[in-house]
Amino acid sequence: MRCRQFSFAAVSFVFFVSIPVDAQTSAATITSSTEVVLIPTVVNDKSGSYLSGLKKEDFVLKQDGKSQPIAIFEEIKTNPVRLQRLEGARGTFSNFDPEPGNGRIIGYRRLSIIVLDFVNTPFADQASARQALLKFLSEVAESGEPMCLLTLNPGGLTLVRDFTDDPKLLAEALRRMKSGAPEMVSEPIVSADHPPPTDLMSETITQQIRDQLESESRLNSLETKNRALITIEALQQIAKGFRGFPGRKALIWTSSGFPFSLSSSSAHLCEPACPVQERGEVQPAYEKLWKMMNDAQIAIYSVDLRSAAGGDLFSTGGVRPSDIGDPQFDTDAQAQEKMADTNSTLQLFAENTGGKAFLGGSNLVQSFRQAVQDDSSYYVLGYYVSAKSTKAGWHDVSVAIHPKGAHLRFRNGFFLSRDASVPAAKQDIQLALDSPLDFTGVPISVTWSDKEPGKGSGKAKIPFELVMPANFASVDESDQNHMVVDIAAVAKDSEGNVSASLSQRIDVHLKADGMERIEHNGLTYRNALQLPPGKHTVRFVVRDSLGNRMGSVAAPVTVSP
Repeated sequence: MRCRQFSFAAVSFVFFVSIPVDAQTSAATITSSTEVVLIPTVVNDKSGSYLSGLKKEDFVLKQDGKSQPIAIFEEIKTNPVRLQRLEGARGTFSNFDPEPGNGRIIGYRRLSIIVLDFVNTPFADQASARQALLKFLSEVAESGEPMCLLTLNPGGLTLVRDFTDDPKLLAEALRRMKSGAPEMVSEPIVSADHPPPTDLMSETITQQIRDQLESESRLNSLETKNRALITIEALQQIAKGFRGFPGRKALIWTSSGFPFSLSSSSAHLCEPACPVQERGEVQPAYEKLWKMMNDAQIAIYSVDLRSAAGGDLFSTGGVRPSDIGDPQFDTDAQAQEKMADTNSTLQLFAENTGGKAFLGGSNLVQSFRQAVQDDSSYYVLGYYVSAKSTKAGWHDVSVAIHPKGAHLRFRNGFFLSRDASVPAAKQDIQLALDSPLDFTGVPISVTWSDKEPGKGSGKAKIPFELVMPANFASVDESDQNHMVVDIAAVAKDSEGNVSASLSQRIDVHLKADGMERIEHNGLTYRNALQLPPGKHTVRFVVRDSLGNRMGSVAAPVTVSP
């Protein structure tokens, strides 16, 4: 569509003068041949204290063993200031946080995102995690660290408490949270009251035991796949939701493990239940997640909830599967191997995002404390990668420093997509519409206007104004100033039923004056929803297709009869 095609009933687009936004969302031009790789790096001395005042010349950055010129360098000292978004002030709802007084978005903040994973964690470990987190929150009452709390349940991600610098509010929300979240973790259990099989017993009994174990293994594999899909979607929502906040963020993932392992020895653990094609889908999915986390500058801190004295994960009762002569079903050996395997995967997720793994579950309170304090100050190193001269896939990254004795932590690689195209628009937008989080990749604000008579029986026309600030979207200057923006909204009533929806794609090649207005003034989208009387929550989504960024915000509205 061209700009001249936008004029039709009920919808209008207006360029406006808006507030400036932070540097992370200010680039209006994309370049298809290069990709910038940012490596947040924590540098500590032998005692564990942060090393300040280092220069670019002190660092050596390598990709796949080859030195790279450092094009971007900055020492970041975060600001532990409270996040306070516009929530209904003068009828306006926003997904960004203007600084009082000058309308600018506050710079680097120290943000800790705590997630209690109830999908991949047995109930006993869930209880210990709640107790440890409550103890931690009571000990950091005066820290002023902005933190938010989420849970991952079988139904998906839930925002328990948005960012606050008052740990007492997080603790109160945690206490109010219902306990006993249904766990999805299940392991094969074989029990019997009769003695182990002997040579005198029928071969039929042995085959029955083998069939039972194989059936349980297949069911467990299906449950594992379901948990993986839930976990992957939750991590995607977190990456998209917090991408718009500048600087490094800490994701404190409290769990008994990730649903799929990526270590080389893990393949036989799910045999014969895991088809080869399913195992082959796991690593690419995780690699894409690491890319999303790295793009959002989110470091994963894996807090292992498994008790060191928890014992075996399997119980075989009176029948030891090894007694039937088939090591494939030796669950005792599998339990030990799975324990080590889970440690490896938790460590891998931390290393590939620049975080840290706290294994063994021995001191959860100390693990929480270290994870929250870890991102107070750090360095950002960046370099440019040519997509034309660099093969797709995973690439190792290393950072060294000249001062002796310094300890560095950084993400150990990045993923260069095999497919340069952006994700399917419908799937991307649906992810934002379903998420309880406000996505921050594109700053947006929504203002409701007075209702008007609606077209439907008993419905009212509720106009709104969706505002996007200067440079909110990427523009491809090499393709005649091409810009593609998707806008969607879904309204749900108090029962969670969809009461209205809309979607619109803006696909334009901007002329010189239009380009200038987008760069300096931004865009306003005006439309209206037909809503019945009652309370509704409307989730608005704006997707910058070329830049693969999204913004979303929830705006409640009440329609009187």
